[in-house]
Amino acid sequence: MITWLKNFIRGYGARVTFMELQNWFYVFKTIRKHKSTADWQQFGLRYDWIGRIYTVFNPQSPSDDGDGMDVIRIKYAERLKPLNLYLDKIGLGMSITVAYELVKESKSFLIVYSPIFNYITVWKVFMFIVFWIVFFATRLDSWTWSVITWVWNLILAIF
Repeated sequence: MITWLKNFIRGYGARVTFMELQNWFYVFKTIRKHKSTADWQQFGLRYDWIGRIYTVFNPQSPSDDGDGMDVIRIKYAERLKPLNLYLDKIGLGMSITVAYELVKESKSFLIVYSPIFNYITVWKVFMFIVFWIVFFATRLDSWTWSVITWVWNLILAIF
């Protein structure tokens, strides 16, 4: 924790955080720009407010049903090539990462493309918010103890 704080104070954390937020805004802006294009609709892509892109790949032929999971994953990786080329063409190739999730009770895969976050985590965002709440709460005399009490009760309720 101390090393993280020293790096953040030196500017490393602020710089990396800014670059990752800039990457997220770029991904989200690109998604909004291309969501109504014919290629986007052809691949059946959907997105959420975090900037993740979803699609589902189903088995193409009856022979896919008898194959093992490793063979099916290889076939899906081959079917992903056109989608990856499209995402690279619109400028998202270096900004997102892919994850495969098996849909329960089927041989379909949920393909999730999400922005790359190496430095920003849920814990760091939570601590950032708590820090600023406490910081501003100490600046407001009448609200100080009520906000600190509210944050403390929130932390106790979560954990």
